[in-house]
Amino acid sequence: MKLEEGLRGRMAVIVLTDQGLVLGRKIINSFRGREMGLTMELWVSESANSKATGECHTFKRLAEIMPQLWKKSALLIFVMAAGIVVRQVAPLIQSKDRDPAVLVLDQKGRFVIPLLSGHLGGANAWAKEVADQLKAQPVITTATDVEGLTAPDEYARRLGWIVKPTSGLKRANRYLLANRCLKVYSEVTLSPDHPLRKDEHYIFVGEEEKEQAQIWVTPFYKTSEKSARESPSIESNLDSPSDLPWIILVPRVLSIGVGSRRGISKEKVLEAVDASLSSIGASRQSVSGIFSIDLKQHESGMIEAAHELGVPFQTFSAAEIQTLADERELSRSEFVKEKIGVDGVCEAASLLGTKHGELILPKQKQSGVTVAISMERFLS
Repeated sequence: MKLEEGLRGRMAVIVLTDQGLVLGRKIINSFRGREMGLTMELWVSESANSKATGECHTFKRLAEIMPQLWKKSALLIFVMAAGIVVRQVAPLIQSKDRDPAVLVLDQKGRFVIPLLSGHLGGANAWAKEVADQLKAQPVITTATDVEGLTAPDEYARRLGWIVKPTSGLKRANRYLLANRCLKVYSEVTLSPDHPLRKDEHYIFVGEEEKEQAQIWVTPFYKTSEKSARESPSIESNLDSPSDLPWIILVPRVLSIGVGSRRGISKEKVLEAVDASLSSIGASRQSVSGIFSIDLKQHESGMIEAAHELGVPFQTFSAAEIQTLADERELSRSEFVKEKIGVDGVCEAASLLGTKHGELILPKQKQSGVTVAISMERFLS
């Protein structure tokens, strides 16, 4: 996963002085031309002596712009004293999986400090990237990084996975530091070349040992999170197996096949998708994409539903749909055959949305929508 993948929204560079403005422009220019999926903004204090040109936004007081920038930004880069930044962001901090990445630089651009969201937000990785662009020194203080270990939340960021509950990370990372290993049970087969598999500090166990694993990799976290309870005190006995796993890593491996009548609304599609996911103990965060037949490629309800889920919407030809339906002996509908020329849509579409998939939820009908779910069984 590239550094900028999964980073959506805005990157804001905020400066207070003339020299900081020079550095801020340099940072913005270093990222121009890259397909990063985010808007870059440069904010400068009105108290700076030089006149900010058209590409800059100006502000009188930092406190006035911080709430909005915090809400809409994925990455905040401050060129100013770290103490100023700490006082500004402290009231806005929410949680590991919601806060933006925060970097602080001195105005000469000698040091780049990831101040917040080092792993899930990508601040550590961005600090290294910015430092490389500026020939500066990244100042990484996260214990796992300093010890040469890759934390589970860092893997989650790189792989685009979700961590549940984030409160369990404190305990998992502390155990990793103390023992230099974590046990992992995965319901998805990871290839020998998969980054997590290649890391010698992550020891994979089978079904018979899963109750001793600190980490589970599964899309069915609704049924697993009873085990992954809110983490106890940091002083708790790390060797206690009574409340394992501590965290669930949720990969996006569920492919949603959808069929519908013409003109179906986004709300109806999402209602059917949510009901189907709930029936197998999963949620939207496990979804890799919405898939259907080419006849539906302009169906706004499906397109908008996929957009709300933050996943791609892809369609397949009638020939692809029918060929797979015949090969796998999938559900058949005379009504669908008569209307669009194939035996069925959702089951075949869900399987076509995977590389090595297995149909785990056959066709479900709800409010004019049919839904089927396939699971990717192998990740490389």
